[in-house]
Amino acid sequence: PCLEEFPSMIKLVEKSGGDVVIIAISGDDNKADIETFMKAFGLPKPGIEVVWDKDKAAIQAYGVEKLPESYIVDQNFRLVRKIIGIEDWSTDSAVEFFRAVKNGQVGPNAKPNQ
Repeated sequence: PCLEEFPSMIKLVEKSGGDVVIIAISGDDNKADIETFMKAFGLPKPGIEVVWDKDKAAIQAYGVEKLPESYIVDQNFRLVRKIIGIEDWSTDSAVEFFRAVKNGQVGPNAKPNQ
């Protein structure tokens, strides 16, 4: 599922003109899998960081239940929305959603593709 979703995340970062940063946390068991993933998507790229959660501490801390899970936070690192499952992050409505997050115009139940 992450492989299916990630291209739209890359497009979101590109369309946002630097206003969106993606921090992808990988719970893979070995670093070679992450390196293969990064190579497949031409990473590293500006605005996209891939972090290896080797001991799965972040996965446990956030109570991740199903992959992919996405956490949208504002500039003050406040949680705006948690999304479970695959999302198309490159739609016009998703890009507008992130602009609204940046401008402080998003309520707690808003979704990127409403």
